[in-house]
This record gives sequence, C-alpha cells and structure tokens, in this order.
Amino acid sequence: MASMKGVKLTEMISRAVFDVNVVPDFANQAFLVAGCGGSPLPTFTVPDGNVVLRRGNAKVRVSLTNSDASECIDNRIDVGVATARTLGLINKRRYNVRFDSVDRSISFFRKPVSRTSIATRIGSTVVEINTNGDRTITRITDNEIHVSAIGVVLLGILKDQLLLKRGLVTKRVRLQAGTDIFVEPFIQVTPNTAKMFGLFEEDTPVAFNQISSVLRIHPGK
Repeated sequence: MASMKGVKLTEMISRAVFDVNVVPDFANQAFLVAGCGGSPLPTFTVPDGNVVLRRGNAKVRVSLTNSDASECIDNRIDVGVATARTLGLINKRRYNVRFDSVDRSISFFRKPVSRTSIATRIGSTVVEINTNGDRTITRITDNEIHVSAIGVVLLGILKDQLLLKRGLVTKRVRLQAGTDIFVEPFIQVTPNTAKMFGLFEEDTPVAFNQISSVLRIHPGK
C-alpha cells in the first residue's frame, strides 16, 4: 500500500529548472515559456488557468498562460513586480521549480549554482556549425572565453565578465556568447588559457555561480 502511494506522488509532482523574468505592469499574471524543443534543462508544462505560486510560507495566486513557442532554448517564467516582491524572487535568477498538479501550485527553490559537464575546445578561432550545416567563424583572445548559446543557458550565465577558477588558479575573462541556438553546447578557450588551467579537448565538469559569476573548472562535489 505504501509503494502505491509513492507512485501516485510521483505522478502528481513535476520538477524543472526555470529562470525568473520580472515584468513591470504584469499584475496577477504569470507567463510560462516551457515548450522549448532545444532547452538543455529539465522542464514541464502547466495547463493554462489559475495557479498558486509559492516560496517558503509566501504565496500568490495568479492567472498562468503558456507560450506556444517551440524554437527556443530557455525555460522561463515571467511574473509581475508585486509577485516577485512577495515571493522574494530575483529577476534573471535561476530556480528549481516544483509543480503539484493536485492543488495547482508552483513552488520555487533557489538554484544559484548550475553544474554540468560540457565539451571543451581549445583554439583562438571559434568555428560553430549548426544542424543545417551553416558555419560561423569568430576569434577569441587570451582574455576571452567563448560559450555557445545553449552552453550559456545550460550554465545560467548572466554577465559578460566571468572569473575562471580551478583550485587556486584564477583568471578574469570576458564572455563571448554564441547566438545560434542550433549549435551544441561547448566552451572554448585559447591555448594559453587551456595551459594555465590544465584543460584538454574533452568533456569538462564545470559549475557556474550566478551570484559571484565564478565559473569553476573541475569543481568537485
């Protein structure tokens, strides 16, 4: 009997990762961008209608509408200024989100750090080839790092000034972000930066902190 209850609970609860976008003059509404075919993040959809947004003991009832966009890579939920203030949600920040389909509630939990393994490339010339075979070529300097568009979303990067860190080795770099959403996620550094951080062309564990803008290489647990 206990195991059956566990199965039902799993069916009622959906979990995802969303970025919050605070919109002025957006009272008692929420807009969900979740049907993205290219999103690298776990997602869910919520039927249109009234929902309760929760964070801790705070809650707000809003009318939720879904986006019909499919060619996008970000999971996003738009809320009004008053809703964000009541729930303590910060604009452009990332949250773990849980949807309970029984009481139609969406709960938010802080997620300042995004961890993943991402393909690493080395070279001063960046070549991006998308699924259609289109090619874009750019260059980066020793003071820059290139992150593909999906890579930026995967890591939740917000600013164009980052601090690379591996152990005690640190370096400030400027982000050069890719724009083509049909290019697989990767990061690319110059040979000098790769040597400095002991990087090779392979999948590299990284962790990005939205609060400090630190991109940790081989961060450990």
